[in-house]
Amino acid sequence: MNLENLPDQQKITAGFYYFLIPLALAFWIGWGRIFGFKREILMDIGVYAVLVVMIGFGLIGGFVYGKAK
Repeated sequence: MNLENLPDQQKITAGFYYFLIPLALAFWIGWGRIFGFKREILMDIGVYAVLVVMIGFGLIGGFVYGKAK
C-alpha cells in the first residue's frame, strides 16, 4: 500500500486527531455512568488527567495537521 496516493492525507490524520475529543467526552460520561456522578468523580484526578491528554492531543494534532498545506 502506497501512502503517497491517499487523497488528502493531512485531512484524514486531522480527522483522527479531532476524533479524540468526542472520544474523551464519551470516556468521561461512561466513567460517570459506571461509577456514578458522585463527589468521588469530581475529585478523581486520574480521570481528568486522561481527559486533558486526550483533548490536548486532539486539539493540537488537529490544528497542526488541519493547517499543514
